[in-house]
Amino acid sequence: MRTMTTKTYFVVQAFVKTGRRLVSGQTTQEKTANEAMSKAARLAESSRYVGAVAFEQLADDETGETMEEPRLLFKAGDVPAEFSDD
Repeated sequence: MRTMTTKTYFVVQAFVKTGRRLVSGQTTQEKTANEAMSKAARLAESSRYVGAVAFEQLADDETGETMEEPRLLFKAGDVPAEFSDD
């Protein structure tokens, strides 16, 4: 029986507007939650993107399979509905 090890990934996703749609722009992985939140804030304030989010994702370290729903750490600007609190 294999012992499962997990890893927490800190992901930043920026968004651009194409017509009336929000589309994924730059996606990066950061080392810590604070780094991810800081980068998302910088990207959201840049003229290149209309919004950004930072989230953490727990995954099986061997297979990469996600273990649970991502947890939103930060959002700013225009982001897709799945990241809204409504």
